[in-house]
Amino acid sequence: MNEYDLWTYAQTANSTGALYGIGLAIFIGLGFWISGTMYNSADKNIIGKITASVFVLTVATFYLFNNALVEWNINQVAAGLSYLKETTEGISPGGQVIIDANDPGAPFSLIPNAVAGLFIASVLVMQLSGIWMTKKS
Repeated sequence: MNEYDLWTYAQTANSTGALYGIGLAIFIGLGFWISGTMYNSADKNIIGKITASVFVLTVATFYLFNNALVEWNINQVAAGLSYLKETTEGISPGGQVIIDANDPGAPFSLIPNAVAGLFIASVLVMQLSGIWMTKKS
């Protein structure tokens, strides 16, 4: 394995995460549509509320998993670059930036960074409040 192989892997992993992210963005939009429709409905039942809630919570879990997988992949690339730096004649300056900006070899974790956590929390609050609150006439 060489640095080029690691860059190729990083590109493939990030492209896959981005494609999955596009699907998640569509599902988040669908969750907002469901939430808005339920908020504006005078006739919503408990089964619909529970089903809609399960949907938006599942999408949030998918988001957290995708976010964690992308972060884990880049951390593993950083670990590979660290290994190459120590065992070969060195790596490129871009490789060193990846090492410095990430946590080489960190384990997989669903706990998001602050920005991603605030984003998914705000989305869930907006969606769940539309599902469970009643519109004032």
